[in-house]
Amino acid sequence: MRMLLQFQKGDIVRHLGLLDLQRTMQRALRRSGLPIAYSNGFNPHIVMSFASALSSGIPGDAELLDVSLSGEATAEACMAAMNRVLPPALQVSRVRMVDDRFPKVSAALRQAEYRITLTGGGACLVAMAIPTFLVQDEIMALRKTKRAETMVNIRPMIHALTAQMDKEKNAAVLTARVSFVEAATLKPDLLVESLCAFAEARPERCEIRRTCLLGEKDGQAVPLIDL
Repeated sequence: MRMLLQFQKGDIVRHLGLLDLQRTMQRALRRSGLPIAYSNGFNPHIVMSFASALSSGIPGDAELLDVSLSGEATAEACMAAMNRVLPPALQVSRVRMVDDRFPKVSAALRQAEYRITLTGGGACLVAMAIPTFLVQDEIMALRKTKRAETMVNIRPMIHALTAQMDKEKNAAVLTARVSFVEAATLKPDLLVESLCAFAEARPERCEIRRTCLLGEKDGQAVPLIDL
């Protein structure tokens, strides 16, 4: 049996790195009293994996942790036990119990949804440029990795992009759903950079929050925990 923990990574811990987050979750799991499964060998460790690591500085509303269990437990008991030992900024919002045949969440991940808040310096111009931006068949952008810099067409990686504007505050809130697979992952900062360049505007501030991780079921994007 496995439990899928959907948890928030709040603003106060948005700079928490993957290793620190991993240690925090391992410590909480050990303290929870739940029947956690451990690996075999000389150095047993908790059998767990994250669906996806968040970049430092980006909070998340619905992150996902996949944990193997050595015994039976209910979703309600798991959620209560974990929230007793986790800090407020890492609370669990939902638990789903699945058997071992359920796909690994990291392998089932297909898309991610982000809320991007732009303020000042032409934020509304950026929002108004979205329809024309999406009409393009090709949107070339410079993708930088540790190994190389390459020009890629990011248009096929943008599945949805909308905006709400507040002209009085010169602010815009964008909702973006983008590809999140090994061969074609679009980072939200690259999307914003490309959109701002197209709109010829440079907002003063950009805040990014990941709101959902999605898989695919019957040809439709659904929250990963609901597969």
